[in-house]
Amino acid sequence: MSYRRYTKGFKEKLLRELGSGESVAALARRFAVSRQLIYEWQEKRRDGALDDTRPLREAQLHRQIGELEQKVGQLTMENDFLKKTLRRLEQCNPQSEEQAVRNSSGKSRKA
Repeated sequence: MSYRRYTKGFKEKLLRELGSGESVAALARRFAVSRQLIYEWQEKRRDGALDDTRPLREAQLHRQIGELEQKVGQLTMENDFLKKTLRRLEQCNPQSEEQAVRNSSGKSRKA
């Protein structure tokens, strides 16, 4: 079964005629579309989704992708900086592995 695509103009014309008082069944017969499709277009028009906003959405998504890529780059640089700093600190203050594990165990020595 093949699907037919209807233009925005066609949908608007049909919905205008629906608003002028003609029944959904009569419009469906005259324009050879299903009643359910007319109801869906009506609902989309109410929700504001009948307008073709695809190019705007694509531009918004491209902008968001750019921002996210920039953030990933920034976080990568920060991560590299912290790794280098940690390496330098470890070189300046060498500890035995056992002592490092003991110090990072989280137990308090106050008792």
